[in-house]
Amino acid sequence: MSLIPPLLGAAVFLSGLTLATNYRGAARWVVEVLLNPAYAEPQLLRRYARRGIEHPQMDFYRDASWYRRSVRIWGALVSALGLFALAISTTFLVLG
Repeated sequence: MSLIPPLLGAAVFLSGLTLATNYRGAARWVVEVLLNPAYAEPQLLRRYARRGIEHPQMDFYRDASWYRRSVRIWGALVSALGLFALAISTTFLVLG
């Protein structure tokens, strides 16, 4: 059996753990860079500007703390999934 599934499980576990514990502001970075509509595609922002309306999510900063908490919760779930995948794939590696 290959070592790829346990390595992928470990990678998913560690990335979820990083988000769940907010290591070095990882959850804040995800929220401010990946979920912020101000970083949307310029073409999309121009389309809204031409129509004279604001981007639907420009009230982003009002809900930013909720987004951060949500990212941390999802990080914990991803971490649990990665740990489960790591345990199962390691078991199959040892038995197989």
